[in-house]
Amino acid sequence: MLEDQNEPSSSDEDEESLFLPQAKEVFAQRRKPVVIPRFPENFTNDEINPDEEDADSLTDEEDELSNEETSEIAKATTESSEEEQEDEEEIQNQGETIEQLAAGREEKEDDDIIIAISNAAKPQEKTKPPDLRTSLNCMVTDISFHPNEELIAMSDIEGEITCYKYGNQENELLHTLNHHKKSCRALSFNHDGALLFSASKDKSVVITDTETMKVTQSFVKAHSSPIYSLLCMDANIFASGDDDGVVKVWDKRRSVQKPVAEFKEMDEFVSSMITDSGSRLLVCTSGEGTLTAFNTRRKKMEGQSEVYPSEMNCAGLIRQETKVIAGLGNGNMYIFDWKAFGYHSDAFGDHPSAINCMLPIMDNIVITGCDDGKIRAISLFPHRFLGVVGHHKFPIERLDISTCGHYIASTSHDGRVRFWNISYFENPDLKLMESTTKKSVRNKKRSLRKEKLGFQLPSSKRRNKGDFFAGFAEPEPEAGPAEEAENESESESDTESSSDSD
Repeated sequence: MLEDQNEPSSSDEDEESLFLPQAKEVFAQRRKPVVIPRFPENFTNDEINPDEEDADSLTDEEDELSNEETSEIAKATTESSEEEQEDEEEIQNQGETIEQLAAGREEKEDDDIIIAISNAAKPQEKTKPPDLRTSLNCMVTDISFHPNEELIAMSDIEGEITCYKYGNQENELLHTLNHHKKSCRALSFNHDGALLFSASKDKSVVITDTETMKVTQSFVKAHSSPIYSLLCMDANIFASGDDDGVVKVWDKRRSVQKPVAEFKEMDEFVSSMITDSGSRLLVCTSGEGTLTAFNTRRKKMEGQSEVYPSEMNCAGLIRQETKVIAGLGNGNMYIFDWKAFGYHSDAFGDHPSAINCMLPIMDNIVITGCDDGKIRAISLFPHRFLGVVGHHKFPIERLDISTCGHYIASTSHDGRVRFWNISYFENPDLKLMESTTKKSVRNKKRSLRKEKLGFQLPSSKRRNKGDFFAGFAEPEPEAGPAEEAENESESESDTESSSDSD
């Protein structure tokens, strides 16, 4: 019986043959224990030499299966751990990139602020000479640019004349003249700049050599009244006008100090004098409100305008010397045809205050100095304001343009001579008429006039109100091909409808 029990029966063998394959499949599919792979150098002696009971309990097939399973499980665990590490690294990298972007943006903003502050702290490039002041800080009465060199002469109410060499960096004082006892009212270089003419309240006219700065001729009692205006007509002929309306024409070549011609056709002071390139006609404006022309060769009056309601303070030639423009004390400007001085042919009356001086810089652009302390640019034909060139705190008295045409100088009661760079008028791409603010439809003309009266040109240090929001304006979107086609079709339909109506 014991022998029978020890011997395996045929039924047991059949059961084992049926059960073992199914168990192996189930064990391979469902039971996948986590087994950490171990290497031979880490095995213990017991693990290297297992007991005979353990060796008998597992068959060779089970050993092979367990080895395959452990290798597959080890691969799966390593792959999952690598994926988890990659996910964690991606999350960390995303966090780092967001932080880096924020930090970079802050650094960029800080850099932009620092750059803006440093640029503002840097000294800006000077585009015009610095201001000039008299030695006694008194009122400047007149200025004159040298026609060929970078020199400017200015006179003051104390009778002192100073000559400076001007430049964008600094001005250099060259000479000081004190040969007038009273206020020097008029100052002018001749056409080649070799002589400097000056007229004073002491009724004298003095001619100075600009190289030696010595007086070459002096007309002590040129007028019976204080002289108000002076003009060099050519190399030898000059004219002067006094407070009583007397005009005298002089020739410096004469040995006897007597005028060539003398006219008394005005009752008030002679405010200004101009002439054409031929120097045949001498046109004068007067405080009585008239414009008078004298023929210096025939020594007679050529024509005189009617009396206007305000004094005429200044005049200038425009439109290739075919027209004369005059500025009045009430802010109006009248345009006369050359050799037709009886009545004006055109008018422009939008100045808010009196026009004290005038300077034509182009054929159709005139600079005016007004009683409100502003220097304005005006376009003629059509007549409209271009804007404000510069400004003083007090009324503008004199204007002059440099030999290069890039600077104008202005004087006021504050005792300073200020320079303004007007070279932007030569730039054809500059849109001086471009509006910076929206105008009301109801009072479009009035709002446009008001805007142009206060519009600041590039030479002025002040800025316009619309410049602050200029950077916030969004550019208009460009029209696509479909919109362009629609616009073309609309224009064609409009033309067809207009032709049908005709």
